[in-house]
Formats: sequence, structure tokens, C-alpha cells
Amino acid sequence: MTTHAYKVTAGFWCTLSFFVVAGSTIAFMMPFWLVNNNSKPNYMEPDLMVTLNETTDAQAACGIMSFCLPYTKFPTNPEWTFSDNLYITRCPVYDKIEKVPTMFGKVAAIMFAAGCIILFVAWIFSAISLCYGFICNVSTFLLISIIQIFCLVINGIAILLWTLSWDQADFTCGKQFCGGDFKQFNTGNCEMGWAFMLGLASTGGILVAVLFGCISLTLQRSKSYD
Repeated sequence: MTTHAYKVTAGFWCTLSFFVVAGSTIAFMMPFWLVNNNSKPNYMEPDLMVTLNETTDAQAACGIMSFCLPYTKFPTNPEWTFSDNLYITRCPVYDKIEKVPTMFGKVAAIMFAAGCIILFVAWIFSAISLCYGFICNVSTFLLISIIQIFCLVINGIAILLWTLSWDQADFTCGKQFCGGDFKQFNTGNCEMGWAFMLGLASTGGILVAVLFGCISLTLQRSKSYD
């Protein structure tokens, strides 16, 4: 009975660890942390005399590692043809840490990126732990749970630092698209987007993963005594 419960708990812990690292990485790369939803309905283009079938996306977004310009501020193509890399052009990723706005934003980006990398390594070892329960006579569940707690702290601090960066003069994305009421902990005309929620959920999921890691550790010790 203990062996079966141990395998189930360890398997769930490994699976949850994967979703935590996947969610954290997606949230880190996506710009939809702070979003101003402002989409325009279909309209007639007089020169082409056709109705565009898609809603014109005027959504602006600010993320920890990227941002999105609305089409209302994006240079339109006179031929109304859209290239394959339009999303990349409109929603660029900061390819250098120097491009990340504000000092708090730079520190937050570095910390969150480090957290994602460490979580990925921890997930690999959590998969290994399904076959090998000990590394140098130390339980993998104990070792990885400690690492995950560390990632919980640095990812949580990164999210907080990014929010604190709203008040800094260099955070032009929020000030430009979220209105005059935008300030620290006040989103103004914007709202917290799905990527921010995913980042929070993934960070909170680390705590659940640690809980199952501790349960797996307890069951591992009970199995050893059987």
C-alpha cells in the first residue's frame, strides 16, 4: 500500500513540477501581464471596397520581457498584406537585458528567468527521482523541494519588483497605454492579463509541488522501513 501511494504521489509531483516550469516560462515570455483591451469592430476599407473579416486588434500589453503595440499605433501596410512575422514585429521581445525598462524591471527579468531555469533543472531531477530516490545518500524529494522553495521566493520577489517598477519614469509602456490614473498597484485603464495570472498561478503551484514533494519524502522513508 505504501509503495503504491509513493508511486502515485511521486508521479503527481513530477507532473505538477512540469506544469509549473511550463507555466512560468510561458508567462515570462508573453507580453500580456498588463493589458489595455481596446478592439475595434469590423470596418470598410474605402480604397479596397471590402469589409475586413477580422476585428482590428487595438490591444496594448506590457510584460516582464516583452510588450505589444496596438495596431492604432503600428504602421499600417498600404497593401493590407500581413507578413508572417507581424506578431513578432508588433510584439517584440527584449533581446537584451539593457532594453528592459526600469532597474526594478531588469532585476525582475533576471530573477524570473533564473527561477524558470532552476525549475526546469528541478523538474528533470524530479523525473529522475521516479527511478532513483537518492542522490549522494540525500533524498531527491528533499533536495528538489528545497530548490523549489528557493524558486518560489525569487519568482515571487520578481513579480513584486515588476509591479513596483510601475512608478518609475522609464516604465513608459504602462504610462502610455493605461491612462493618467496608472500608478503603482493601480492599473488605470488597463487590467492584469492572463500571462500575469499564469505567472502567479505557476508561482503558487510551486508551493503545492513542495507539499507533494514532502509527502513523497515521508512515503519514501516509510517504504524504506517496510
